[in-house]
Amino acid sequence: MSLLSVTDLTVSINGTPLLERVSFTLQPGEIFGLVGESGSGKSLTALALMGLLPQGAVTTGHAELEGLDLLNQSERAMCGLRGNRIGMIFQEPMTALNPLMTIGDQVAETLMVHRALPRDQARAIAREKLDRVGLPEPRFPLRLYPHELSGGQRQRVAIALAIALKPALLIADEPTTALDVTTQAQILDLLRDLVEDEGMGLMLITHDLAVVAGLATHTAVMQSGQIVEQGLTEALFRARAHPYTAALFAASAHQPAQVDIGTPEPLLVVDHATRAYTLARPSAFAPRPVLHAVDDVSFTLHQGESLGLVGSSGCGKSTLTRAILGLDALQGGEITLFGKRVGPDMPNALRADVQVVFQDPYGSFNPRWRVDRLVAEPFHLMPVPPADWHERVAEALVEVGLHPDDRRKYIHEFSGGQRQRIAIARALITRPDLIVLDEAWCAPSPTGCW
Repeated sequence: MSLLSVTDLTVSINGTPLLERVSFTLQPGEIFGLVGESGSGKSLTALALMGLLPQGAVTTGHAELEGLDLLNQSERAMCGLRGNRIGMIFQEPMTALNPLMTIGDQVAETLMVHRALPRDQARAIAREKLDRVGLPEPRFPLRLYPHELSGGQRQRVAIALAIALKPALLIADEPTTALDVTTQAQILDLLRDLVEDEGMGLMLITHDLAVVAGLATHTAVMQSGQIVEQGLTEALFRARAHPYTAALFAASAHQPAQVDIGTPEPLLVVDHATRAYTLARPSAFAPRPVLHAVDDVSFTLHQGESLGLVGSSGCGKSTLTRAILGLDALQGGEITLFGKRVGPDMPNALRADVQVVFQDPYGSFNPRWRVDRLVAEPFHLMPVPPADWHERVAEALVEVGLHPDDRRKYIHEFSGGQRQRIAIARALITRPDLIVLDEAWCAPSPTGCW
């Protein structure tokens, strides 16, 4: 018997079809890859299996987990399956984690709910799971909150939570998006070991074709809510029989053209920047340890250049980004933009010259605003907002591969990759002199590569 058998899965919301006759099978101990561009329906497929579709969704077809049809279960029954028989690693860890609970309590909670373990035993197992995903003591005690971790570290917490009960089926929705290459390799090895050791099935949703090629046994390619091609991974990637599969591979290999601008002028100068944080005392009378997140960093970025800042998760990249944006004050050194000092007290005119695409796109938006207001938000830095701001918002959305009518939607109506494109549109709207991209990935798309 197959671990998971999906047959003719169809999902529509308010009469609009989003998934059409999706079918695939997953065997115990197998890794199944689901790839496609942003908005193709990959995450929606996972949410349908988890019973987490939004209100108004109508689902038909069958999705059987070890013979149990997931689409015909009550909410009470699904609550008993989620986290127990089915684990899911969500795409955006900051929104998947509870900001009011410590990481230890969040991982322990599922053990207490489904196994009725005492709190001390559940926290001991939580410690083991966090150690296994690369968050060991004493650097990462159980008392930390999600906001005290980097994006990649939060992703590891989400993985520890999903594997705490050794589920039969693990759904990983972009599990390595926010991770550096070293940690990505560790997490992928961990997922592979879990499949081999526990005999679980892994449904891997990703935009990274290289990850699928090196990990998945079977792969399906999704376009516009339909699976257009599937089969053994190696054979599928070699043949690329469907035109969309070939176009997806071509987009993933895209390289932007280099522009020669002659002798550039210095734009951004980081001079011996230092930023440290005082941590909590390990015990009542112990001194407070100090974490040097950014320690004597210097570099110069010229006009027309692209500067890559790389390093492992938690090494200080995002901390330095916040200092460059003037959101955090330095404790030593200086940052200048066009020769003007950058800091929390910098004027709006200077702030308008630097825009950012944050690591967590959903967390950087106000969910109560429509997309047009979100994209136009940087205009408030200008003395007088442009009269044609509606048209400029529409143009910015088209530039990142979206439709002008998307400006009347809310941010929760988009996939993770589409949210990132909207974040890029917001950063471009004022035509700034400097754009900072903090882990600003976007899935390769035949209609555009960002």
